[in-house]
Amino acid sequence: MSKKRNIYLKKKTLQEAREILFKRFPVFGMSGKEMVSVPEAVGRVLYKPVFARLSSPNFHASAMDGIAVKAEITFGANETRPKELTIGKDAFYVNTGHVMPENTDAVIMIEYIMIKDENRVVIEAPAFPWQNVRKMGEDIVATELLFPQNHMITPYCLGALLSAGIFSVAVRKKPKVLIIPTGSEIVDWRDFDLDQLKPGEVLESNSYVLS
Repeated sequence: MSKKRNIYLKKKTLQEAREILFKRFPVFGMSGKEMVSVPEAVGRVLYKPVFARLSSPNFHASAMDGIAVKAEITFGANETRPKELTIGKDAFYVNTGHVMPENTDAVIMIEYIMIKDENRVVIEAPAFPWQNVRKMGEDIVATELLFPQNHMITPYCLGALLSAGIFSVAVRKKPKVLIIPTGSEIVDWRDFDLDQLKPGEVLESNSYVLS
């Protein structure tokens, strides 16, 4: 008596396959959580939303090399009526990334400054408030939502998390998957003498590729 052949002509859509999977395994994808350090979180899925603990930058920072000033004292400066500023009183030398000195709100680029001597500089154009300044929280504001639940962490996410003071995150545990290759032609290479391979027999490799 001949065996009845299995003929697979009908395919399931991705949505149908998902519905079958979740119907038979209701807890699939609802795994528990574990804490991992942020550098090790790439490719993992967040168990819960993540909120910033720290603003970035967490201070007003100079965005250019030059002098920090109070913008209003520079108003009126022009080529015909330049203004002289005293270092340490009206102006303060800063480099990119430096904390803005107290009572200053603008930076004039070093290229636009004429140095008269070690204590005095001259400008020929006014500055406007927050010119060339990175305000506190320009990139990230403390308490704001960084990433929602079920977000997959990418390498780009690491910078945002670390800058926001997040050093570990709760992620979903990785699912445990069992792959069972089937077929009478399949042979296990681990317990097989290659010289004994017969026509029609296939060394099993798909489970290693898929896992």
